[in-house]
Amino acid sequence: MRVRQLVAFAAVAAVALMFGSAAEAEDPATVIEIPIQEIYTTGDVGSSVAMGSAGVAAELAGRSCNVVATVTNQESVHPGNTLVVSSGDSSVSITGIEDVAGAVTTDGGTITLGETISAAVVLGDDGATSLGSSLTVTCEALPETKPALATPAEPTYTG
Repeated sequence: MRVRQLVAFAAVAAVALMFGSAAEAEDPATVIEIPIQEIYTTGDVGSSVAMGSAGVAAELAGRSCNVVATVTNQESVHPGNTLVVSSGDSSVSITGIEDVAGAVTTDGGTITLGETISAAVVLGDDGATSLGSSLTVTCEALPETKPALATPAEPTYTG
């Protein structure tokens, strides 16, 4: 009886390990934490305030991905502020990040990762920001695109 229980347990453990390793192999998303210090600053409308940056792992540099940033606003409201997430030569803008007190904004777009990734706030109507939440950038793998099938050309006949 004890041998059967051990064999059954071993079989269940082997199946769990197979599914666990398959899920890890898919690599559906990479999370990059950008540490952001709590900040209150003012400036000219349209000016940019650096919020933080982080290094990008070498194996991710050059990878195009969908960036999904989640920003939690505090109690103060600063209408029109835009978060800009930049890496290499590309960037993603997320508008309205401090428009509503206590709001959580999740938005993003496609970016190509460089060696670093940074976040900045472009100041809106009141020229102020008090963003102090943490920023998580999730780089979701883009769907694989299969090459287009070749279309055979009409043959030309001679003579």
